[in-house]
Amino acid sequence: MKVAKISEIFMSLQGEGLYVGVPQIFVRFYGCNISCSFCDTKQSSYKTLTRDALLSKLLEYKDPHHSVSLTGGEPLLQADFIQEFLREYDKFYKKRMYLETNGILYKELSKVIDYVDIIAMEFKLPSSTGLKGFWKEHENFLKIAKQKEIFVKAVITDSTTIEDITRMSDIIKHVSYEIPVVLQPVSPLNGIKEASIKDIMHFKNVVGGSTNRVDIIKQTHKIIGIK
Repeated sequence: MKVAKISEIFMSLQGEGLYVGVPQIFVRFYGCNISCSFCDTKQSSYKTLTRDALLSKLLEYKDPHHSVSLTGGEPLLQADFIQEFLREYDKFYKKRMYLETNGILYKELSKVIDYVDIIAMEFKLPSSTGLKGFWKEHENFLKIAKQKEIFVKAVITDSTTIEDITRMSDIIKHVSYEIPVVLQPVSPLNGIKEASIKDIMHFKNVVGGSTNRVDIIKQTHKIIGIK
């Protein structure tokens, strides 16, 4: 039986994207394949859990909740475990499965796509992250993910360029006009600054030509002071 590295499990409200304010159980997987300049998830330890141990922990939560969020780090680094776990999960636990991912590991997504319900994919704009672009990986990921409910998030900083916004928009439009987009103004951290309202609205107008829905939503959990 496979095991997973999990840094924490907790219940809270979803703080980002289209499901903001929805109660969820969060399963935070340890480790990530990239390191963004604005990353606010610092993981220093983890516990090793089997499929059955994780299921038992989820069943301990009795309060009403909408879904279970597989988050990180990057959960798809442990796709083999997730695949094995979700096959068993479906037999006992009927809450919807919500995957939060950086949208790079499309081959790993193929292993779990049959078992997830909602995908919150963050589009990693190089001018925002300080990293290289993952344009082809994101396109391949979206082509697989579009068979389920999906929306795209993109963190916007004062360094985000219109060129990156345009390229992201073109990719989304090419895959499906039905994929909603959330522009997420960055929560200032480590010298990373917010973009101007003028720039954010300009970006929104550009993205609006590639999708039937685009929203501007900040990290609300930080605003109201919850985990």
